[in-house]
Amino acid sequence: MTSADLHTDFRPDSRLFPFEPHWFEGPGGKVHYIDEGEGPPILFLHGNPTWSFLYRGIIIRLRKHFRCIAPDLPGFGLSDHPLDYRYTPEEHARTIQAFVKELDLQNLTVMGHDWGGPIAMKLALEELNRMRALVMGNTWYWPTAALHLKAFSWIMSTGYVQGLIHRKNLFVERIIPLGVKHPLAGEVLQHYRGPFPTVDSRAGIAEFARQITLSAN
Repeated sequence: MTSADLHTDFRPDSRLFPFEPHWFEGPGGKVHYIDEGEGPPILFLHGNPTWSFLYRGIIIRLRKHFRCIAPDLPGFGLSDHPLDYRYTPEEHARTIQAFVKELDLQNLTVMGHDWGGPIAMKLALEELNRMRALVMGNTWYWPTAALHLKAFSWIMSTGYVQGLIHRKNLFVERIIPLGVKHPLAGEVLQHYRGPFPTVDSRAGIAEFARQITLSAN
């Protein structure tokens, strides 16, 4: 097995995810993305432990007027889960920057949610000439002075909780249900559960939890 061979067999239900798959060969392996509609491009960047599925409703509504592009970060969604990838936000930002260059996106609006926020900010700083606007939701930026972020990262970095993330899929099974206003339908939660069936497939989820403070140094 090579580093690019670790992937899940999960296939989304076309009723909930009615999009044609597209693929990009990047520094983090094979990256899946949505590319729907025509017009000014919007790049949607997800967080942890979500994937492009998060933006399905927004894309369906906006694709009549915009080109809606939503990649799955390496280790998330339908993208490869490379064994030799460190899953740091810096690496993810490099992958997304390569992706934007490959598609030669111009006049670009970037929507960043959760970890998509700092990744989007890095992209904007590196590719300023391509940018039109940034739209950020439920995210943060460094330095992480907020005590609750530091405490969360410390707790999530402990050996015990890292074990729960890897073995029990803690972020999907517990944190997603606690973080939504309305309970998710079972089939929707299954679409967040599906890309992470094994201990190894959850490496990206576990590392993001540590990087809130590690990447601030």
